[in-house]
Amino acid sequence: MAKEGRQPSMTWLFFSPSGRIGRLPFFLAWLFWFAVGSIFLVQMMKDEGDDTALALWTLALIVSGVLSTVSIAMLAIKRLHDIGYPGPLALCLFIPVLSPIVFIGLCLWPGANRANEYGSRRNAPAGN
Repeated sequence: MAKEGRQPSMTWLFFSPSGRIGRLPFFLAWLFWFAVGSIFLVQMMKDEGDDTALALWTLALIVSGVLSTVSIAMLAIKRLHDIGYPGPLALCLFIPVLSPIVFIGLCLWPGANRANEYGSRRNAPAGN
């Protein structure tokens, strides 16, 4: 938990469902995971002929995929909290037809400018 005057940690941003985040941090964090996956995928394609390198890049892609899935769910929960909705609605991001619509909505829908039941301020854990 961040103390007064300190910024929340990256661990909180990526892996905690507590608190609220705004549109820009949500989009930039999603873009970060997209870039990580893209880098690993490009490396896999580059090293197609080398079985050892291909296996290592494939493992890295799988690990980053698991981490990014968990992280994107936590980011969506915090984004929903900022809008004033409960976190379980983040599951809509994993329904194929709804996923793009929900993602665009989370990127564009403005959050509450006042405190709500999920936190007193944006881009901070609950209780700050």
